[in-house]
Amino acid sequence: MSASILLEALTAMAVFAAIVSLLLGQIRQSRKEQSRLLREGEILRLAKMALQTGQDTLSANGITVRQVKTDRELTVYHEGEVVLNVQKR
Repeated sequence: MSASILLEALTAMAVFAAIVSLLLGQIRQSRKEQSRLLREGEILRLAKMALQTGQDTLSANGITVRQVKTDRELTVYHEGEVVLNVQKR
């Protein structure tokens, strides 16, 4: 009888540990995603500031954006990637 109670307790503990492990993994993933979204938002705000001030290059908080304007196109870059691209027709 006490062996079956011990087995049930160990099974319950294993299930609890698995649930906690999954929950902590999801929390970690959620925080990582939130951090990425905050960084992207900061990049877009800096791009907007560069456009508003007319500066070709603007840096703040370790982020640098560069804008390239032509008569028909405006492109904003961050670390070589296109952040914003607007074309006239």
